[in-house]
Amino acid sequence: MRGFLIAGTNSGIGKTTVSMGLMSCFENISPFKVGPDYIDGKFHEFVTGNKSYNLDYFLMGEDGVRESFLKHKKDFVIVEGVMGLYDGIDNTLDNGSSAHVARILNLPVILVVDAKGKSTSISAQVMGYQNFDKRVNIVGVIINKVSSEKTYEILKEAIEKYCDVKCFGYIPNIDEVSVSSRHLGLTQADEIKNLKDKIKILNENIKKTIDLESIYKLTKFDVDYKLKNIFLSLKDKYKNLKIGIAKDNAFSFYYNDNLEFLENLGIEIEYFSPINDKKIPQDIDMLYFGGGYPENYSEELSKNTEMINSIREFYNKNGVIYGECGGFIYLSKKLITLDEKEYFFVGLTENEIEMKNRLDIGRFGYININYKENLLGKGHEFHYSKIKNEEKNCKKEFKITKPNGRKWECGFSSKNLLCGYPHIHFFKSQSIIFDLLDRALRNKEIKNGKLY
Repeated sequence: MRGFLIAGTNSGIGKTTVSMGLMSCFENISPFKVGPDYIDGKFHEFVTGNKSYNLDYFLMGEDGVRESFLKHKKDFVIVEGVMGLYDGIDNTLDNGSSAHVARILNLPVILVVDAKGKSTSISAQVMGYQNFDKRVNIVGVIINKVSSEKTYEILKEAIEKYCDVKCFGYIPNIDEVSVSSRHLGLTQADEIKNLKDKIKILNENIKKTIDLESIYKLTKFDVDYKLKNIFLSLKDKYKNLKIGIAKDNAFSFYYNDNLEFLENLGIEIEYFSPINDKKIPQDIDMLYFGGGYPENYSEELSKNTEMINSIREFYNKNGVIYGECGGFIYLSKKLITLDEKEYFFVGLTENEIEMKNRLDIGRFGYININYKENLLGKGHEFHYSKIKNEEKNCKKEFKITKPNGRKWECGFSSKNLLCGYPHIHFFKSQSIIFDLLDRALRNKEIKNGKLY
């Protein structure tokens, strides 16, 4: 196989820019993203035309990471790392970091370093990353934010003299390709009107300043593991169920592996837009509202009362509904935005949500979920909102613990509704999704007269 993992010395180093640029230079790319992030994958998909998949050790396990990787690999693999190369859940080396995932998959690593304020010292930085865990195969370096070709030559000489590693090239400061920030990472790809032009400029620059031929030659790797089809036994487990999934600019955060997991179960998926459609799809057995940016479409969502009424009607008829993060906000009573405007949403819970201008750090990151006392799952939280007034009558089904020991409760439940802030990956949270699907299946059988 051929391909590599793009890693950085730290967050904000330019991994996404470098990844997008390199993805635009090779053919038939299979893009991946280390970690739980939803945003970067959308940029991968924009550039390559292929689906991007997350490789997350905590949420998927080692077998799950390998399964997704082998199932979706194409001619050339490019994996975008997360944070700094060795940054993960804790300070061990088997911590779900980019380095750990690279070792699980036997991937070569290209390290992105920043040129700013460095000369010979850049070689000490690269050497430190090389020697920290020699099981990680760092095959080369790309230097980002370089002021001139002369500066690059100085840095390249230092790295190759002391580190015995190839310098593949550099990316100059290019103001035209910058992407504005948004609280969950980067602005979504389809919201940037001139993204195609930005990619073109980046592509043209990379072809001038990066040795693509050497990258291709030095990123061949062997795979000593096989596709296990770990979910083959679940095939068609819920055949004939139909799920309506909210998908538009307000609700776009879904793991592609989760959607394929549902399809493997034999489930028919019909997508709909709470912004644009007037009603939920007909003859569905369950509704699924993923995360996204409902706060940016509050007026459109709140004014679409026909859609809201159709969701309420489905709920009142005991329909199964699952919502996570942005979906949870939409299913709640009210959202108060940063400019203190109030928007009334579906109101299946009495929760009133208030947007904040900074991350809720107390409930940020990976979580272990205990569902209904004895069903386990893995999840992730990342939100810039808090519950201002909490629903008192709904039961909380999720007992949450973080790897660092912090605890809280979430997962609001009433009738056949389950919603809360956690995003879950189905690979390690099958019992949660199966519980909901079992309820949907039972409802269908009652409706069809098979159960009395």
